[in-house]
Amino acid sequence: MRNVVFFLLLTSVVSLYAQDARQTNVPSKTTSRKPIASGPSVLGVFAGRFPCAELAKDWKLTVSPECWKVKWALTLFQDSVTHQPTTYHLLGTLNRQAAREGKWSFVKGTPSDPEAIVYQLDSDTPDVSVYILKGDDNVLFILDQQRRMRVGDENLSYTLNRIVN
Repeated sequence: MRNVVFFLLLTSVVSLYAQDARQTNVPSKTTSRKPIASGPSVLGVFAGRFPCAELAKDWKLTVSPECWKVKWALTLFQDSVTHQPTTYHLLGTLNRQAAREGKWSFVKGTPSDPEAIVYQLDSDTPDVSVYILKGDDNVLFILDQQRRMRVGDENLSYTLNRIVN
């Protein structure tokens, strides 16, 4: 009997201090510190983390040995009517001071699949493009400068995942 009384007493005390469903207890729709682009002019926003050394080499950058991981947040913009590629905005740990921006386009083919859809991101450095293989609408793969697949490791891959439509 004492156990039942104790349980009822404990239940009533806990319910006094439990969370309620007030508006202040509703989570935010976004957890980003910066607004995420959206609308018909946005093809997608993608994010990923991958090994540092290979990308730095492709971009002809010198990085410290402590650079083992690169984070990217990539926004691909398109013409809102024709859906043709326009520009991109790339925030990343290799370019912290300023976002990398430029034009992007569709190019076709990789050495292993001549029909593959590849996005080419051009930059202000003429001989340095970023090639991205479209896996599907939600997954992109970072390719090397010869448009071959990159191999990650047990911790990181060369994959970008859609974070918003």
